[in-house]
Amino acid sequence: MIKKTLALAIGLTSAQLAIAQGFYVDEQSALRLGDAFSGGAAQADDASTAFYNPAGLTRLQNKQLTFNLSAISVKSEFKGTSSTLVEDANNISGKDVSAEAFDILPSIYFSTPMSESLVFGAYINAPYATGTDFGEDSVARYFSTKSSITGIDLGTALGFKASENLSFGISMVMQYLSATVAQAVNTSAACSGAESQGELGPFTCAGLGITTIGDTTYDSQFEMKGDDLNIGFTAGMLYEFSPESRLGLHYKNRISHDLQGDATLEVAAAAKGFGDLAGLIDTQAKGTATLETPSQANLSFYQGLGKFAIQADVQWTQWSSFDTLTVKSDNEVIQGVAAPQSYDWIESYRYALGGSYQVSPALTLRSGFALDQTPIKDEKTKVDFAFDDYQAISFGLTYGLNKDLAFDFGIQKTLKQKRDLKQGNTQAATENLSQLKGEVTTDILSLAAGIKMKF
Repeated sequence: MIKKTLALAIGLTSAQLAIAQGFYVDEQSALRLGDAFSGGAAQADDASTAFYNPAGLTRLQNKQLTFNLSAISVKSEFKGTSSTLVEDANNISGKDVSAEAFDILPSIYFSTPMSESLVFGAYINAPYATGTDFGEDSVARYFSTKSSITGIDLGTALGFKASENLSFGISMVMQYLSATVAQAVNTSAACSGAESQGELGPFTCAGLGITTIGDTTYDSQFEMKGDDLNIGFTAGMLYEFSPESRLGLHYKNRISHDLQGDATLEVAAAAKGFGDLAGLIDTQAKGTATLETPSQANLSFYQGLGKFAIQADVQWTQWSSFDTLTVKSDNEVIQGVAAPQSYDWIESYRYALGGSYQVSPALTLRSGFALDQTPIKDEKTKVDFAFDDYQAISFGLTYGLNKDLAFDFGIQKTLKQKRDLKQGNTQAATENLSQLKGEVTTDILSLAAGIKMKF
């Protein structure tokens, strides 16, 4: 029941996001989007600090409610060759590989002072989301027809002011994670390989009705869906050198999920003759997979200079915890087609620099630049995880109607990414006897609007 409530509360449509920070999504605040997410653990100007650094809650003297809507446009395209059984044969039929998505991510933050030194905060957002939907007829279908990872956080936080300059914070996070992986099974190539090895006995692929390899007519379809709910913690520190100068540190622990759900295999009607011989039959069974959201550490600095302010940020993410995704099932058919997927990601860093200018008491303008390292090694690039290092530039503003009501707006353009791809092996059954060679381009534009209210 809690899982369903969290999923409905966030109202996500994030199945096709492809973000450069692995499957972490920065877009959790309109204010932060406007300065490229620089200084998030140090600025602590609204209730979103409950998420970015709970220690910053001690700077909020009134009850606050912040609501944001972020919109992310992602375009991804693969150009190159797709081959089965013979390398560089380019003999897989199908449409070009491309995916476009426009997704909305809401987030809500709340804070209220409990005493002069203790402030409570709460939030709900979706900091993990990624995926693609290439369809069942693209030339990449033997590697992915659809994939998605969605994580929703419900957090409660406390900020404690230990001294005039030093504050600490901690939060407990209830995290719901769901994942879907789906791909076509290259039944025609499997039949051809079995025939060449003499494993069909008196039968032939043609006699079983399979006449063309790499054709969608003979493709079977595999899909696994699972979800899980688990708890994690974050902790933070904020040191204020002066009212206009501060340093923030925030740590988020990794959360391990044992995803449980259903795995299905649908054998193509035209391939059932071979399927019966090979033990491939329509199947639905329970399956599990283990997936972790990674540990993160963020160090931020904020410096006010009259009407100007500058901030800087460095964030470390332990993506090395995303190693192998293995679907496990007691069903022999499902276990036979669900080959482990090796990712072997590495730890990465994100750097951001931003600034703001107060035009008037009501209007503040801001901008920022960010550089984000990809956690994906060249040899581990996959068509649905093909993002490279990215550079992004942001602009934003805050307009206050009065001292208790303000609006935030932000826009971020990520420079187009290009990543060479060589995925699969035409001679390996665990790689669906297929290979993709070429280049993947990704283009991302983010927009956000928010409202802040004080009580």
